[in-house]
Amino acid sequence: MRALPALAKTTFAGFLLSLAVGLGAALGTRLGVWSIGVGLLEIFPWCIGIGILTVIVGVVWAIWAMIANDSTGARYGLIGLIGAIVVLYTPLTDLSDAHGLPAIADATTDTEHPPVFVSLLGQRGDHPSSPKYDGSRPMTFDGKTSTISLVQHKYYGEIHSVAILMSPERLFKRAVSAAEAMGWDIVAIAPDEGRIEATDTSFFFGIKDDIVIRVKPAGMGARLDIRSKARHEDDYYANRNILRIRAFMRTLADTP
Repeated sequence: MRALPALAKTTFAGFLLSLAVGLGAALGTRLGVWSIGVGLLEIFPWCIGIGILTVIVGVVWAIWAMIANDSTGARYGLIGLIGAIVVLYTPLTDLSDAHGLPAIADATTDTEHPPVFVSLLGQRGDHPSSPKYDGSRPMTFDGKTSTISLVQHKYYGEIHSVAILMSPERLFKRAVSAAEAMGWDIVAIAPDEGRIEATDTSFFFGIKDDIVIRVKPAGMGARLDIRSKARHEDDYYANRNILRIRAFMRTLADTP
């Protein structure tokens, strides 16, 4: 059957095209050829769309080949189908995790008195996202309008300060170790102020987010707060700031 090898090769070609578009969108954004909005919201969706069509064609080929007991072009078909699934896995997983939840581009464990950026102010340059905390800004989600801080409390109640019966100095050292383990670019370590500042850069698109950690005395122990803020307001997946805080808290808990 000539149609089977044609479907197999179409699947392979679709995988290569999806991969090329995705890498092109990411590389162009990282090199500054176009903005994050163009790379993520205008070019990258073509990668996802082509990848989904490729998987559909690949599944049709696989079912047809099994029914016909014909392995003609199997190498092209299998590589194309598996490759397209791999290309789609991360972006679709991210979108699935964010589905039905509000995107918080400026997340913090202390919405009343959030940690403030000091050393990173000079590195943020003219990025459109203000370094000031966005908590009081109105946000509409699920047909209701509230402030960003109230929306965070409602949907991400697990994001809160950590109070522990430990000296501030020891907790600060643990926080530094945890930040280093996260692979962030540490910008400032100020023990006297209990402040740590860092930047996290995404691998493919080179998107930078800023993090500030604050450790201070609290009763007989110490309290830690963290804030993660996107530099760009047009990011397609701002919930990574919530995920980043969660990951840091887990890392901190496992840090001796």
